[in-house]
Amino acid sequence: MVRRRSPQVALRIGVVDYLNAYPLWAALEGVELVRGVPSFLAQELLAERVDAALISSVEYLRHREGLSFHPDLCISAAREVKSIRLFVQSVKQPFAAQMKSINKIYTDISSRSSVAQLQVILAELNLRPVLHEIAHAGERIAALEEDEALLSIGDTALGHMHEPSYDLQREYFHIFSHGFVYALWVFRESLSDTIVPVLSKAYQTYKADIPRYLRQATERFGFPADFTEAYLTEVIHHELNAERKTDLDFFAAKLLN
Repeated sequence: MVRRRSPQVALRIGVVDYLNAYPLWAALEGVELVRGVPSFLAQELLAERVDAALISSVEYLRHREGLSFHPDLCISAAREVKSIRLFVQSVKQPFAAQMKSINKIYTDISSRSSVAQLQVILAELNLRPVLHEIAHAGERIAALEEDEALLSIGDTALGHMHEPSYDLQREYFHIFSHGFVYALWVFRESLSDTIVPVLSKAYQTYKADIPRYLRQATERFGFPADFTEAYLTEVIHHELNAERKTDLDFFAAKLLN
C-alpha cells in the first residue's frame, strides 16, 4: 500500500550545508529543511525520517530499491572539483607515483561517493593502502606522516585547498576521461510526483537570479566572491545532463567490477 502524505504536512528534505550544494536548496520554500552531511542524510532517508535528501550517488546506487532520483539535478564535476581533495604531507611527484609510497589513507566519514571514487582510482592503479574512516578530518591534515594521506570533502577541503593535496576529480579524469556525479536528490518512488516539482522550482528560482544567490552564498560560507562565483558556475555542475548520466553509469559499472 502506497503511503500518501497529507497536504497539511510539510515535506522534510535533507540538505547538505556545503557551498557546492547551495544552489540546489537555497530557494526551497514551504518545506522543512533537515541539515546534515551526506552519510547522515542517507541514513535518515532509508529510515524514512526525511522525504527526500541530497545524498552521495554511491548511496543511491547501493540502496536503489524503491528509490528514485531527480532526473535533471545533481552535484557533479567534469575535469576538476576542488572540494574533494587528497591531502599529503608534501606533493613530491605526480599522483600515481606518490600513491605508491602511501600506506594509510584517512577518509572523511561525511561522504561515501568520494571514498568510492578513491577506491576505484586505487584499484585501477593496483594500489591497496589501508583506508581508515575518521570524523573531523580537517583537524588531521597538518599531522600527516610521510606515508599517510587524508581524503577530505566540501568546505573543509576548500578551506585547506592551498595545502599539499591532489584534486581527486582531476586524477579521476586523467585516468578515465570521465566526469563524476557526487550527489543526487533521492526520494521514495511513491513521492516522485510530489517532490520533483518542488525541487525543480527551487532550482529554477535560483537560476533566475544567480547574482543574488551568489552574494548570499559568499556571505553564508565565507569564501571570496570571485572564488564563489567561479566555483559554482564553472567547476561544479548542478544539471544532470546526458553527459553526466553517462558518467554516473560508468561509475556504477566500476562499482560492480
